[in-house]
Order: sequence, then C-alpha cells, then structure tokens
Amino acid sequence: MKRAIFIGQAMPRLKKHLHDWPSLNSWLYSLRFTDNQIKENFFYSALVDYFPGSNGGGHRVPSGREIKKERKRLRNTINDFNPDIVIPIGKLSIGYCFETKEPFLKDYVGRTYVANPYGLMDKEVLIIPLPHPSGASTWHKKIENRRLLRKALGLLKSNL
Repeated sequence: MKRAIFIGQAMPRLKKHLHDWPSLNSWLYSLRFTDNQIKENFFYSALVDYFPGSNGGGHRVPSGREIKKERKRLRNTINDFNPDIVIPIGKLSIGYCFETKEPFLKDYVGRTYVANPYGLMDKEVLIIPLPHPSGASTWHKKIENRRLLRKALGLLKSNL
C-alpha cells in the first residue's frame, strides 16, 4: 500500500493520538481500511499544527499570517513523511495546495492531479482533494456532492 498524508486547515482542540480523526476515519472505514492499515500508511497534518481558537461555536479559520508562519513546519512534515499521495482536506487546504484563491470544491473533489503540493516538495505527487469531513460542513451531505465524494474516495482506494 502507498503512503498518503491528509492535510486539513488546523488541528482539533483535543486530540488523543495522531490518528484521532473520527469523521475522516469513518470514510476510510467505509473503504474497508483497518486501524492498522490507517496507522501504518496514513499521516494526518494541517496547515497550522495547533487549534487556532473558537469563533463562537466553531473553529476559527487560521489566518494567512498563521499559515505562512507554519509553512516551514508543514514542508518538513510532508518531506519527512515522503508521501506517494497528498490529500488536501477542505476548501482552505485545497486552495493552498493548488495556490489558488477561493476554490470551488465541486471543481476539485472527485478528480486526481499530479503536482507539487503546496509548492513544498521537490517532486510532483498524486493529489486527491477531499471536502472537510466535519459535522459542521454540509457540503458532503448534499445529494449532488455525495457522488463527487464517493468518486474521490474510490480514487483514493484505487490509487493506494
């Protein structure tokens, strides 16, 4: 199995261990990945490696300045793990991955790309964008977007 790194926008407030991402893991379980396969082949990171704070009920989106400050750490994380596949999670991470402002998820989810993710690697790798799996996100719950999510998860499984 190939190695893959998931990169979201920020770390959660509380995290028991490295692979403590219940919503994302539920998608991986739906593909019949086991806990051992997840622990051995997947790595979880984010544009910022800390909880950026609350915004009155949800998680505050990290600022461009915060993300820029964390860029060296993210580069080291990605290159140390040396993934075969990079999976940007959510609109913010996808935008930074492809160096584009305000991406539309429907234009990225369900497709594969070969590129230098975030401009941080010395090579191009396979990129498979996913929407944010949190309960706060409604994108992946809409009927028209479920097909794209299923396609993206299928692409992930077939490329591992």
